[in-house]
Order: sequence, then C-alpha cells, then structure tokens
Amino acid sequence: MADIKISEYSGFCFGVKRAVDMINQYIDNSNRRIYCLGELIHNRLFTQTLRERGVCFIEPDQINELPSDALLFVRTHGTTKQLLDKLKEKGIEYIDATCPYVSKIHSIVAAQPKETEIIVIGDENHPEVEGIMSWANGEKRVYADKAAIDADHGVGFKSEKACILAVQTTYSGAEWLRCRERIKELYPNVTVFETICSVTENRQKKTKELAAQSDLTVVVGGRNSSNTAKLFAVASGECPNSFMIESALELDSFAESIRSAKKIAIAAGASTPSGIIQEVYNKMADIAREELSFAEMLEQSFKTLNTGERVTGIVSAVNPAEVKVDLGTKHTGILPYDEITAESGVDLNDLFKVGDEVEVICGKFSDSDGTVLLSKKKIDQHKYWEGIKAAAESGELLSGNVKEIIKNEKGYAGVIVLYGPNKVFIPASQTGVPKGEELESLKGQNVSFKIIDINEQRKRAVGSIKASNRITRKAAEEEFFATAQEGDKFEGKVRALMSYGAFISLGAVDGMLHITELSWGRLKKPSDVLKEGDTINVYIKAIDKEKKRISLGYKTPENDPWTIFANNYKIGDVVDATVVSLMPFGAFAEIFPGFDGLIHISQISEKPIANPASVLKVGDKVTVKITAADFERRRLSLSIKALLEDNGAEEAVEAPAEETAE
Repeated sequence: MADIKISEYSGFCFGVKRAVDMINQYIDNSNRRIYCLGELIHNRLFTQTLRERGVCFIEPDQINELPSDALLFVRTHGTTKQLLDKLKEKGIEYIDATCPYVSKIHSIVAAQPKETEIIVIGDENHPEVEGIMSWANGEKRVYADKAAIDADHGVGFKSEKACILAVQTTYSGAEWLRCRERIKELYPNVTVFETICSVTENRQKKTKELAAQSDLTVVVGGRNSSNTAKLFAVASGECPNSFMIESALELDSFAESIRSAKKIAIAAGASTPSGIIQEVYNKMADIAREELSFAEMLEQSFKTLNTGERVTGIVSAVNPAEVKVDLGTKHTGILPYDEITAESGVDLNDLFKVGDEVEVICGKFSDSDGTVLLSKKKIDQHKYWEGIKAAAESGELLSGNVKEIIKNEKGYAGVIVLYGPNKVFIPASQTGVPKGEELESLKGQNVSFKIIDINEQRKRAVGSIKASNRITRKAAEEEFFATAQEGDKFEGKVRALMSYGAFISLGAVDGMLHITELSWGRLKKPSDVLKEGDTINVYIKAIDKEKKRISLGYKTPENDPWTIFANNYKIGDVVDATVVSLMPFGAFAEIFPGFDGLIHISQISEKPIANPASVLKVGDKVTVKITAADFERRRLSLSIKALLEDNGAEEAVEAPAEETAE
C-alpha cells in the first residue's frame, strides 16, 4: 500500500477558521436571518452547507433588498471601502469577517497620501485585490505577474514619484520575488510591504517539499480558490503527476494512479474543511487497499499511528474526565480533560457529542491495554498562536479571560489572560487599573487586549488592555463624530462640574453643558442643580467635528417653566407657594420647582406694611392668587391680599342674610 502523507499546513488557516467560527456562532445562537456578501470562503461544499443551514448569499447590488433585521457577513477576502460606507449609511448591521492579514493591507494603502502611487501584485478580478484597491487615495495599478510588469513598462507610473508595493496575501511566493525585484529596478523610490500571509508561505513551502518526495500529489480545495490554485501550481512544479479535486467523490477517476503510486502527498487550500481532507485520505487509502493481498492487508491491520502524528478521529464516548476517540486503528484514543482545556469546571458534554470529528495529536501508546493518549490542547495552542501572531501584525484586538494575578516582591507584576489555551501576559502598567490599586478586580473578567510584543522562539506574548481600551475609545469616538448631528438627543451622565458648566459623558465622548443652559432662570453655580454621577437629558446644540468639540443644550420649549405654566395654570387660579426670597419691594414665591412670581409689598396684606420681612420669612408656605402673567417680559404677579379681599366680599354678602334670620 502507498505511503500517504498529509501536508502539515493543510486546511483552514487562521483567517478562515476565524470567519467560520464567527458565522457558526451566530447560526447556532441567533434567531436572525443571516446573509453573506459573496461566499464567506472559496469552497463550494462549505458554501452549500451554509445554504442548507439557512444562510443567504447576496451580491453587492442586492444590499438594498435586505430586510431591516438582516445580519450581514462580510467575507474573509474583504470588500470595497465604498460598499462598507454604503452599509453604514443605510444602517445595515454587518459582521466584518475580513482576514486580519487582508485588513492590514487596507490600512497600509489607506494611510498613503494622494500623491503616492500604489502597486499591487495579484489578480485584479479577485475580491481581495478589488477591496485593497478601493482604499487607495491616488493612482494605482495591479500586475498579475512579472510579464505584465514588463509589458507595462513605459506607460506605468513615473519612477521619480514615491510609490508603495504590496502583494495579494495568497500570491505565489516565487513569482512574488520576481515581481518585487523587477519593480525595484523600475521604481527606485518604491517602499515594499511583504503582505503574503505567513501561513500561505508555509503552506506552499511544505507542499513543495512533500510533492518533491512523492510520485503522486493531490491538492484538495475549491476550484474558485486562489490559494488552492497557487498550491496546485507549486505541487505540479515538483510532482508532474498532480491533480486537484474538491471532494473525495472525484477520486474514482484517478484510481489507477493511486494504486500504482508508492508515495502520495495530500495538500489542501486554506478554505478546505478538515472533514473533507480526512474523507479524501480515507478514500485514497481504501482505493490503495483494493489491490492488496491478504498478507499485506493482515500486515496493515497491525500498523498503528506514530507519536506526535496529527490525526482526525471520531468521538465514541464522553464522560466528565475524558473523551474516547475512534482513530480507525487497533488503538482507542483517550483524550483526557487536561489535554482539552486549562479551565476548570468545564462540562465536556457541552464541547463534544458522539459522532463529532476531533483533530488531535498522538502521545504515549499502550499496547497492553490498546490505548493511545491524545492531546487537543497542543493543536489549539498552535492555531491560537497563529492567531496571536496575526493580531500582532494586523493590530486586531483579541479577547480572553483573566485567569491569574501575578505578584512579585515589589507588588503587582501583571495578569495572565487565556487566549484559547495560550497564556498572554499583561503587565500591571498595561492593565488600565490606576497605579496603586489592586488588580484582583480583573480576575475572572473577559477583557479585550492588543498584542504589543511576541517572542516567536519561546512562544510568549505580551498584551495591553490599556491599548485596547484606547483603540476602542478612539473607534467609538470616530463613529460618534461621523454620525452625530445637531439636535440629536442623549441621556448623559455628569462627569465633572466646573464653575462655568458641566462636562456630560455621552458614552463615547464628553460634551460641555454651559451654566446658562442649565436653567431658564439665573444660576450661581452648576452644583446648585447637579452633582457628579447625575443623569440628565441633553441634546447637541453645536458640534465641531474637526476640533471634536460638542456644545450641549438642556433648555427646550418643553422644559421652559413658562411653557409648563401656560399648560397647567391660568389667571385667577389660587395656588400654594413657598417664599424663596425677600426684597424691600416684595417677596418671591415659588409655585413649582424653578418657577416663581412676585408678591408685591402692596399685595401681601390688607393693611400697609413697611417691610415684607415683618410679615413673611423664607420657607413660609402661603396661598396666593395668580393676578397677572407677562409672557414677553417673563414676569408673574401673585397676591395674598386679593384672597383676603375675596373672602371679605363673601362674608359681606352672607351677613345680611344672617341678620334677617335673627
């Protein structure tokens, strides 16, 4: 039987796995209708699976047809800046599943001034390249290969101008080197950005090595996948007897070649699910066995896996301490709890179901009881480490759980955050906790962090919660100023009081509420009506988006005391009031909070008085009659005397009747 080997870097790369995990999470946990802008990844079979699970695929010109509750996924290859702007403008909620390596190129291109010329090596019709070019501010060109560069020389860019050179993430490494050197010859001022995905480079390198040692190479992946096509080109260059397939169903056509081969290599594109790769392996093994003699098959039945070998098995049983895995050999795989997760209290039944596929690494074999110890954690560590490396390059924020507080002789050193099974160290100065305060409050929390340093050799990473908070705040601030308009209303929180007003937190930004906006009347200081932590309804009175300054308003016609008065009171009403101040000419009495009127000295008593203070004091409760309201001058007249006179008139009317009765 042929020796069949699977290339080490086959199957989902970090960016694809990230996107697939994201959409699976939403499919499993959301009741909303999920849409995808183009194919999430270039794999026909996976796309069909998503369709069967209810995902709808649309093209850019169909976004106007999306229902209001739609949740839209942007594919791993990314899309154009113009389309993202349109989604934001229309208020369409979307999940950006763009690969961080691709997003990094968007950032590089977008950061270039208009006079800089952009050169990208790749397929101009590929969605990744279309997206990249949409971020360019000035002139731009795409070249498919060195021949295209040579053909364009003389009508391309001006060599004395500044220009940058980048490359499609899935481009062929060898052809990229040729293109890069030719561009450097033509444009001496070029700045080169090495943007081929490191996983792509490793995948092509391993495939080349394995194909060179084999007499048959099979490349598995979608026919519309650029990286799979490049992989097939690499394999064909080393092994002429190579072919490309999408699934195991196509292998029957190549059965004769499989049976005659002694060494077979399997490589797979970045968007090929591990289950398809395993099906191809199993099918090839079955075809190769068809011609084996009984003795050969007997010999094969005693063969086992090797320590350190990666293999995909099927879960056959789950209990609280371990998972049993069928590896298709005489050994039963045992996957212990501590080789699955470093967390405590995890119910393995929530993670695994009988019949699930699981990728593991073989450890210690025991022929006496027919078992082999397995590890999933080691595979996860590798995958999550790739994610950490990608985030270090792209600046993407990661999230994890704070599992440990680290102390030393000087105090707090920092915290340990688990990203998958990998530990990321956050120094105390980068936790965002003020100096001198305890870090215990972070333990057990899920936090967002930015990778600020990695040690590739020792596989250690350092992160910053503070940097993540800064980036998040900056993004929230930019989004706020991009969408906020004068007149927008908010429920804000008083963050700080000044002599001239109050700073109000609107969430992402602060706005200034001037003291003159706090009251319709005169106010000595903001603290007379507000205190820190109060919530208050405000609106944007003026906004300077360039200087990022916001002036807030509080006074509105609705809360104008004179509007409230007009809606609830009329001349002649008798109301209860509270004396709030005394003047030589009369007393001011409040009939509802923030609204008072004058009881003139002549209206306090039936008898003349020399000073209001001789009759009233601040805080007295009095009953008054509303006698006049000047809306233009905003003055209200009240009277105690009018009520006394009214009562006297009533008594005068009743007195003769009493006398007659006598």
